[in-house]
Amino acid sequence: MVNDIFAFNIGTFNCLAIRDGDDWDRNVLLIKTGAQQILVDTGVGRDLYSPPAVLLDRLLAAGTPPTAIDIVILSHADFDHIGGTMDEHGNPAFQNARYMLPREEWAFWSRKPERLPPSTAYDEEFRKIARDMPQTRLLQLSDKLELIETEAEIAPGIRVIAAPGHTPGYSIISVESDGKKLVCIGDLIYDPNDIKNPDWYSAFDFDPEEVVITRNKVFEQAASEGALLMTSHLPFPGLGYISRLERGWRWQIFETKG
Repeated sequence: MVNDIFAFNIGTFNCLAIRDGDDWDRNVLLIKTGAQQILVDTGVGRDLYSPPAVLLDRLLAAGTPPTAIDIVILSHADFDHIGGTMDEHGNPAFQNARYMLPREEWAFWSRKPERLPPSTAYDEEFRKIARDMPQTRLLQLSDKLELIETEAEIAPGIRVIAAPGHTPGYSIISVESDGKKLVCIGDLIYDPNDIKNPDWYSAFDFDPEEVVITRNKVFEQAASEGALLMTSHLPFPGLGYISRLERGWRWQIFETKG
């Protein structure tokens, strides 16, 4: 396995997990359905965050130029998911793509919220990035962004599902083909040890009470279906399965070869 690009299949769909940078784990998903190439989230980008991200370079290395992306689905608008929607010149990074964001997420950021409260878990610079970068990107994307309803089928087999809590409009992306299923759960887990406690929530969750309900609901369904999960911030490629562990949950890493 190349340590920044990992190819795997979900039924007839060819998928790539791509690491957006080498400073910390940011996993981005590319889905090739045969008819379309669909990117789920875009990392931190090249202009408003240091060090600049490398998603565009790694897409090229994988044989997919930015112009080949048909759809960009944003699970939510946090800076490390929306930052890469624009290039360093202020132009859409994926010139031919449709950009899609859940309507409730747009409504949340339109209120210009303070995304994170003061905390010892991060510094003031991080708080500023978390507050300001999404506002900048949403303004830049305003003429191009398509607001979608949750439960919408974006393409055959690919559905956006509401999963509020991390942010009010947070969504997960379900990918189904030929009887196989992947669910991109993004920021619902940061460390496998955390979810042993079913009441755990992170310092980055906007609504702790709601995210606990959401996470347990998502995990319950994924465990019953045996769905493969993809996370944004577990070690690359961020793939694994969930199962019950007493009251909480156990994370099982997806076995990769090569």
